Amino acid sequence: MSKEVAEIAYDLHSGLASNQIPEFDELHLIGMAGTLAVHIKGLGEIEYEVLRKVSDHMMGIPSMVLERVLRLLEEVGFVRLVEKGRRISSVIPNIPVFDDVYVGIGRYAESECVLNEHEQATIQILGKLQEAPLNKSTLINSMGADKIVFDRCLAVGKVSGIVSEHQARGRDILISPFYFSDNLDGLADAAVSCGAGTIKSALEKVRANQGWPLSLVQSTGEIGGVKLSGTELVLVDKMAGEGMIRPPTIRFGDKSESFIFTPKPGATRLNASNREIYERAMALISAVRKGQLLADSYRIRYPVRILEVLRDKGYLGSNSEAREQYQNLVVLKVAYLKQTSSNMWQLCLNRTEENEAALTLAISLLRTGELAGMEVNNDAKVALGKGEEYIQSLISASEIKKRQRQISDPQAAYEFEQLLLKLS
Repeated sequence: MSKEVAEIAYDLHSGLASNQIPEFDELHLIGMAGTLAVHIKGLGEIEYEVLRKVSDHMMGIPSMVLERVLRLLEEVGFVRLVEKGRRISSVIPNIPVFDDVYVGIGRYAESECVLNEHEQATIQILGKLQEAPLNKSTLINSMGADKIVFDRCLAVGKVSGIVSEHQARGRDILISPFYFSDNLDGLADAAVSCGAGTIKSALEKVRANQGWPLSLVQSTGEIGGVKLSGTELVLVDKMAGEGMIRPPTIRFGDKSESFIFTPKPGATRLNASNREIYERAMALISAVRKGQLLADSYRIRYPVRILEVLRDKGYLGSNSEAREQYQNLVVLKVAYLKQTSSNMWQLCLNRTEENEAALTLAISLLRTGELAGMEVNNDAKVALGKGEEYIQSLISASEIKKRQRQISDPQAAYEFEQLLLKLS
């Protein structure tokens, strides 16, 4: 249970980022510690001032809270702090095997943290919703929670994007994106059994073209050259916003592009560490899909081959666009850039167990045809260049959902309602 608390805290922080919710101070702090540990694992000594700026900007850890987070990690044994007087000058990571991040932080939370009523209720809610969607009244009755506390926890869950509420035949259904994102086969089977054939066909078309840019789907009505019906288009948008399909996003300046993925196949719910591996796999695919379909100048014709070369050789050939093309992979610590001349850069794989697992998964997901001769509508192209930021799928789904309108297609609304009723 202690590990589950650390994983749920990590997920909650991913959605809330730097937003401070007074009732969730301890859980948020645990989530920040997990987030920081994941990001600095495998790094050498880091100057405190550098870490302060990076963690505030890229990890949603306010600089005024960073010292508390580091003191927690020091107590767990995950970092050594170099101090001058009373000030931290640098941080030396000592993070164990990837999955143990949550075990160690979970044990600390269990022994040292006193979770309040709201935090305990949130752990219960998310723990149950990760198993399956539930009727809201059934959930609150089974917990025996105070309604005011329950409603507050639900509101925070909705803001963070890890809980969603829907009405189906007068029933309030609560879902967690993680249930869907970890179980594609279960979602597809449920779609068939409840007669929602359009949902199943939309999922199959996305599965055959993992990492397709959402803007191209919307502007062309196709994915991988395959036509989507009007109902399928509405459902793809809806499922992306709900996190049923994963929509990691690359932001560049005031523009952004989301890339859609089906959940990872299989009946077993992914733990937080494996979700991180899947996130890295999606980042790899997004990077090569961007070069294949949305390139400004030099197009990638064989995205699978690019990833195979990176896996087999451990590096890609130098080129002048690598620094911009693969910057997000550097931030995620999947790879690093090696300068080979004044304007040439080489992408090199960080050979860690989790990165090799992410690369193997990315290749498997992407083996769906090269589409080398396919032409993309130039009006749909966007120039993805400098200043990129990779936004993980959970946060991206929440942002897409905020932009959504209610389902207007009657058939799409009916099939989505039937799916919710079947799963709950």
